[in-house]
Amino acid sequence: MTNALGEHIEYLTLPGRNALYRQAISATLRDGDTVADLGCGVGVLGLFCLEAGASHCWGIDSSEAIHLARDTMQRAGMADRYTTIAGSTFRTELPEPVDLIICDHVGYMGFDYGIVRLMQDARQRFLKPGGRMIPEALDLMVAPVSSDVCLQKAAVWGQDPVPEQYHWLETLNRNQRFAYSFEPEELAGAPARLGRIDFAEDAPSLFRFEAVLQIDRAGQFHGFAGWFDCQLAGDVRMTNSPLDPASIRRSQAYFPTLESFAVNAGDEIGITLRFAADGDPIAWTIQPPRNAKRQRLSTFNARALAPEDMSRDQGRPPVLGKVGEARAFVLAQVDGQRTREAIIAKVLEERPDLMPTPDAIREFVETVLKRDCSA
Repeated sequence: MTNALGEHIEYLTLPGRNALYRQAISATLRDGDTVADLGCGVGVLGLFCLEAGASHCWGIDSSEAIHLARDTMQRAGMADRYTTIAGSTFRTELPEPVDLIICDHVGYMGFDYGIVRLMQDARQRFLKPGGRMIPEALDLMVAPVSSDVCLQKAAVWGQDPVPEQYHWLETLNRNQRFAYSFEPEELAGAPARLGRIDFAEDAPSLFRFEAVLQIDRAGQFHGFAGWFDCQLAGDVRMTNSPLDPASIRRSQAYFPTLESFAVNAGDEIGITLRFAADGDPIAWTIQPPRNAKRQRLSTFNARALAPEDMSRDQGRPPVLGKVGEARAFVLAQVDGQRTREAIIAKVLEERPDLMPTPDAIREFVETVLKRDCSA
């Protein structure tokens, strides 16, 4: 539970964030509206909606924070107007369509917490005709970076005190998207608008945006920064821009170069960003000036893949691995009659080889039942 508390207090204490969502709700919600809060966490946005006059809110979340939302609403005397649903939004069915969808899965660059796919699925399945959404759209912003601190984040695996045998991991590390709070002086040029995502429109499975970044001063190019300008509702906007005094001060995204390179004032750097609607993977291409070699990076390249991950034949039918077989055996014992202890006892009796020790079997069965069963 500690992680849930730490994660959500960070959101709640971002400067101006709560006030902006309250403004957006006031501008959008009508008295008596029903609401679906996607990935609701501890239920803050749903609470705001109920206080603003919503008749009912369904809070949906697959993390342990959903239990904090339930207990909070009970303590606040709102349990009759707030229903918690523990599980994935994509597997949730609501008893009726809602008037308003609200979601705070706005990542460091806006899209990178999977909000695009989340909002599209909910709009298609949960929202009444003519219903409303918060947020409404995302503008994606990028700017060139010249920062020794960022370089250190990207290059740390190739430097002392990391043993030399691990220096090859620097290349993998540079293919990550980092969270970082930029100071204005770490940006080597003015920001550029990369693209816009409108949540009222059907999203493609893969987005592709391009921008040209102009360098303002000579130095080293270490990658680019990305952030969001989020249209919550009408004129109510929320941004984490490091250049905006009204920023909510959330970290931005840092996309490194594969290799840093020198730039001069007036140079232009071509940027291409591609990402899936669920926010992963993210791929970016950097075109240095003077027709230098283009650099291609992707979060996919940062993953530690086993040989079998790279050689799977997509034409073959999938088969269960060892863990999948173990999970299937456990779930086969769920018949609506056996208690948890009875299921554990049966697995221990019939499949003592399932895990190395009885304690490991017990822990595994508990995990499967908690994840895949409703009671």
